[in-house]
Amino acid sequence: MTVYRGPLAGQATLTINGSSFDIVGEAQHQASGPVNETLKGQSRVEGFSSMPGEGFIQATLRDRPDFDAGSLQGASGLTVVLLKANGQVVTAVDAWQTERINVNTQEGTFEFHCESDTVTVDVVA
Repeated sequence: MTVYRGPLAGQATLTINGSSFDIVGEAQHQASGPVNETLKGQSRVEGFSSMPGEGFIQATLRDRPDFDAGSLQGASGLTVVLLKANGQVVTAVDAWQTERINVNTQEGTFEFHCESDTVTVDVVA
């Protein structure tokens, strides 16, 4: 077993269609892929069903003077890339923004959440 020495958490960067945003709060992600659900009858567990599942990338981002955060409301066709401190790269392709964009003026932040059927995590070899 190889022991990894280096950053495991902390800094992260996020780009939306190539434009960089400062991450203020915790960024989170989930890769897309099959979602299994257990099928139960009254007599026994009968098996499971498998359906496709969307992935997501979300983060609290800093509001910028040169960008209207509201312009992301209802956006689609997005390419979102999250680079994590451990070197992993999370990519959402042809993503769509979900939820409402609310800008917090006291903190100068907004919540961004996008989903896609193609969210991948490229690991460091």
